[in-house]
Amino acid sequence: MLAGTVIFSGSLYLLVLTGRTWLGAITPVGGVLLIVGWVALALASWPAR
Repeated sequence: MLAGTVIFSGSLYLLVLTGRTWLGAITPVGGVLLIVGWVALALASWPAR
């Protein structure tokens, strides 16, 4: 989840601060990593039967 947060938020911050538009292509990768991290957290906390 940390990698997703850094890539997603970091690319958006850098996009706004530097104006480099190619950073917009990296943002969805961070979003996918965030979703994967949340799903992994949910699965890890699901009680075992």
